[in-house]
Amino acid sequence: MTTWAIIPVKPLHDSKRRLAHLLSAAARADLIHSFLDELLAVLNETPGIDHVLVVSGDRSVLALAEKYGAAVLIEGEPLGLNAAVSHGATHAADQGATAVLFLPADLPFARVADIEQMLRPLAAVDRPLLAVTGDEDEAGTNALLLAPPGDFTFRYGPGSYGAHLAEAVERGRSTYVVNAPGLRFDLDTEADWRVFCGELVGTG
Repeated sequence: MTTWAIIPVKPLHDSKRRLAHLLSAAARADLIHSFLDELLAVLNETPGIDHVLVVSGDRSVLALAEKYGAAVLIEGEPLGLNAAVSHGATHAADQGATAVLFLPADLPFARVADIEQMLRPLAAVDRPLLAVTGDEDEAGTNALLLAPPGDFTFRYGPGSYGAHLAEAVERGRSTYVVNAPGLRFDLDTEADWRVFCGELVGTG
């Protein structure tokens, strides 16, 4: 089993526009850069992650990926999340991946134990599978594991959590819902920002 973690990252200057009334473009870019830094460190410490691939066209993102020894797939033009993860999956499969784990960059509470929990279904069955962790509303997809990669249509966007599970069933994959606590929170809204700031105060 060779497992790749794949992180698609849009240009940092274009990130988290829904927080524009709270943070400047530079502050938002710095924030996502710091989240990605932490996530790459976590992935490097996680047993079972053999390779990490970052898909992006942002130079600072690619430089950070290379700092951690991650592979990079350069996007000439942003093609959208579904295209980015599809390209990443194809690249990893071409390099021998037998499982791929997709993660967004904005998972500030992700820890090694959460990644290990996402990988646990790989030991449970020997047939094609999908494992998924949703966001706190179980609307979006915060982590998605495919084994093997391929024969799957990604459906990121509104309602992607249910859409990915339905797609897996249609493709004959075993499905696993994984409630990894550190992967359920992502930073998208002002309410999320307040939670994030509250956690920082609580642990500071």
